[in-house]
Amino acid sequence: MKILFLVYHALAEYSGISKKILAQVEGLRECGAEVTLCTLHFPGDGTQQRVCNGEPIRTFGRGIRAKIVKRVSYSDILDYVEKNAIDAVYIRYDINSDPFTAALAGRLHRRGVKVIVEIPTWPYDGEFKGQSAKLKAQLYVDKMFRHSFFKHCDSVVTYAGCREIFGRPAINISNGVDFGKVKLTAKPFAGEELHMLSVANIHLWHGLDRLIAGMALHKDVPAVLHIVGDGLPEIIEGYRKQAEDAGISDRVCILGPLYGERLDEEFAWANVAVGSLGRHRSGISDIKTLKNREYAARGFLFFYSENDTDFDDAAYVLKVPADESPVDVRAIREFVEAQIMTPEEIRESVKSLSWAAQMNKVITKAGLS
Repeated sequence: MKILFLVYHALAEYSGISKKILAQVEGLRECGAEVTLCTLHFPGDGTQQRVCNGEPIRTFGRGIRAKIVKRVSYSDILDYVEKNAIDAVYIRYDINSDPFTAALAGRLHRRGVKVIVEIPTWPYDGEFKGQSAKLKAQLYVDKMFRHSFFKHCDSVVTYAGCREIFGRPAINISNGVDFGKVKLTAKPFAGEELHMLSVANIHLWHGLDRLIAGMALHKDVPAVLHIVGDGLPEIIEGYRKQAEDAGISDRVCILGPLYGERLDEEFAWANVAVGSLGRHRSGISDIKTLKNREYAARGFLFFYSENDTDFDDAAYVLKVPADESPVDVRAIREFVEAQIMTPEEIRESVKSLSWAAQMNKVITKAGLS
């Protein structure tokens, strides 16, 4: 089975999303598929390219024209699919239904190529609350054309528990873990200061303002929060101002994106990890986030507010209310102090969540085997 894994953006070394994509590709390969990864690429000289397994299949040039052409012309993908006898195209959806992506899906479908679309978050409309006018315009266009796009798709991969999306059958999987690259870095709590670590591409639904509010409310609890990741500047600046106004700016450290050894150092510092605390803000109650799984693979205790059936009953997870109340930092401290599972036991508990196991579900249920 030959699969083209189509991504509408470039990959970045520090990006958790990019790491996930590479792990999914490797998972498909471990299942016996021949996979070509197709992404955008920016060589550094101002040009923009589309590449397949790192080799350019089209150079769009520079400037505004290149930005437009790469979003409206997909003939290079169709040519590559035909010349290389691709059986299926796996598309990572970027909330980008429009006449051009719909036409691409239609042409693939008419050629007998299976079209499988992964929607990273479902439902996604609520995630555009508080976003820029540009992103809201993107959602508006998506709403106009998504039914035209999805009618050409054979199935939709989702991390939610639904049976169908936009009238297409759903394939339910969990976010997986690349155990070869995610190190066991947690250590048992020794009664010291509470070290909380959040790793995220920061948006409204991460809800770290709730945690900062809890730290301000319970200043008697010795706790420090490190925030790692990029995201919306106005939200990140809001966290900084909130900490300053509460007089705890020395206990809230915003570090920006980190990866590799530097990220490992942060995990070595921490003794509890922070999941999403505001998914209710975007209308989502059930989700299987990548970071929850990576926290567990690193052996960490962690807390979040959504529903995640892989972890809701785990002894090393604390659920906090899915509302706007400040997070009870005292309860976090008590939870960490009472924990008896070792980091090794926590990691072992998620061995079934490898990317090979998750992508095998896609191969089987989409009829690709």
